[in-house]
Amino acid sequence: MKKIIAFIMLAFTVMFSQAQNVGIGTTTPDASAQLDISSTTSGLLAPRMTKAQRDAIATPATGLLIYQTNNTAGFYYYDGSSWKMVTSGGKAWLLNGNNNTDPLNDFVGTKEDQPLNFRVNNTRAGYLSSNGNVFWGISSGTNNTSGYSNVAIGNKALYMNSDGNNLVAIGDSALYNNIGTTYNTAIGSKALYSNTTGYYNTANGYKAFFSNTTGYSNTAIGYYALLSNTTGFANTANGSYALYYNSTGYNNTANGTFALYSNTTGYNNTANGYSALASNTIGYSNTANGMYALFSNTTGYSNVAIGNKALYTNSNGNNLVAIGDSALYNSVGLTENTAVGSKALYSNTTGYNNTANGYKALYSNTTGFTNTAIGYKALYSNTTGYYNTANGYKALYSNTGGSFNTAYGHSALYTNTTGSNNTAIGYNANVITGGLSNATALGANAIVNASNKVRIGDGNVTVIEGQVAYYYPSDARFKYNINENVPGLDFITKLKPITYYFDTKKLDTYTKTGVIDNSIIHPVNYTGEEELHTGFLAQDVEKIANELGYQFDGIHKPANDRDHYSLAYSQFIMPLVKAVQEQQEMIKKQQEKINTLQKINETVANAKVTTDKTAALVAQQQKLIEALQLQMQELKAKIK
Repeated sequence: MKKIIAFIMLAFTVMFSQAQNVGIGTTTPDASAQLDISSTTSGLLAPRMTKAQRDAIATPATGLLIYQTNNTAGFYYYDGSSWKMVTSGGKAWLLNGNNNTDPLNDFVGTKEDQPLNFRVNNTRAGYLSSNGNVFWGISSGTNNTSGYSNVAIGNKALYMNSDGNNLVAIGDSALYNNIGTTYNTAIGSKALYSNTTGYYNTANGYKAFFSNTTGYSNTAIGYYALLSNTTGFANTANGSYALYYNSTGYNNTANGTFALYSNTTGYNNTANGYSALASNTIGYSNTANGMYALFSNTTGYSNVAIGNKALYTNSNGNNLVAIGDSALYNSVGLTENTAVGSKALYSNTTGYNNTANGYKALYSNTTGFTNTAIGYKALYSNTTGYYNTANGYKALYSNTGGSFNTAYGHSALYTNTTGSNNTAIGYNANVITGGLSNATALGANAIVNASNKVRIGDGNVTVIEGQVAYYYPSDARFKYNINENVPGLDFITKLKPITYYFDTKKLDTYTKTGVIDNSIIHPVNYTGEEELHTGFLAQDVEKIANELGYQFDGIHKPANDRDHYSLAYSQFIMPLVKAVQEQQEMIKKQQEKINTLQKINETVANAKVTTDKTAALVAQQQKLIEALQLQMQELKAKIK
């Protein structure tokens, strides 16, 4: 056997040494091949070994070829320094991954300044270049020529762009029609789809900014945000459908789903909140912050609405301010209203020039105008009243149609409903009924119970003073039908001065209820803790004046079933002056009589009349003089 093998090897050696080309399985080996093995039933089998066996080969020759059976199986060759895997096209990345990669030397790409292209179905699907362009997606950036620093990710993203720079398009057909402008960013399918020359635009969302052509400096974030914008600029839309219909409007800001949804050409508007300013079309310079704020506005301008459903119904009103949940909710068109507070001016429809500051302030107002309500539920019930001012918690709360009223203080004028020209200043300063007019209550708990009346303080007030005297208009140029018919002694001498204590609690109860509470009857000698007063009984004064036919203006008679008698003690001065004048006239006449009698006595004395008759006459005259002198003394005493 050994001899046969040796013979065969010798034969092969002779054959290889003598023949230029060697063929196995063929008598005509290819001229270009040193060894041509031809077979249709078998192949060439290279040495097979594991990776460990391969690595154990001592000083492998360059070009040595083996087949590795484990790890990453395949043909390997020695390149003079290390074993390399044989792949189609030379060194390549395998579809199922690679081993023994060198991060410093192994890469996918080019070694010259040429773009790297990726294709799908022989259509460009990826493109990387050294000028900063990154295109990934079927036909993305296909028409780019000189544009640089662009990023397009998505089918046909930045499809038409040729020379635009610093563009970012992420999403199917994002920035599809952009042809040359710069600094646009579109993220979302068909975002900024129609943009041609617009610049500084940012769109994030499906079809965000879809129709924009030349508009610039716009920002749209959200599904269909700024969908219809064409040439509008400096708009910001953040939220699905925000500024959906805007076409040429500019300087608008919409944050929230459906915010400024219907705006077309309006400008300088700001809407923050779900459906804020959703119906606005051409209105401008409006500010809406809150869900449904200024929801129905179409053409109104210079309005401010902050709060859920603030100015919800307004369509064309102008210069309106509504701050608070549902503030000015029902306002439909009029102008110059200001509402600050939840549901302030909630029901207002056509009222104008109103100011409401506080929770539900002027809540029920519909057509009332030029009202000012500051405080929790101030002027709450007002519907048609006008020119009212309420400042304080529930001030003028019950007023419905009353006008020209002024209330300052907690619950001031709370009861007033239709009364007008009333004033209340102080905690709970009020009118006793809702229909009084020209009534004034000054001070905490002061309650006025009649029209054309002023009440200062409540029953606890003991002193009303001022630094100067109180003056009453008394110019003769304005007085007419003047008569000197004031009674004097006849009026004064019938008056009955008294001292008394006053039951303020009983008066307060009567003023509030119209019922005199006699459940507690004070004894005649009761002094209590109240102050002793000096004065008259009004009913007595009224009776005396009636008996004399004197229309005495010092008496205030009850004007209604809750009003009471009052006396103006200053008005007693005039009858007193008249009484003094009458007494003085009487004294003067008596003095004249005395003087006459004294002259007669002097004459008789000088004539030395000695008859009994004359003496008797003198004695009689002397008694008369003494009687007159006594009357004079009595009159003087009365005057004092």
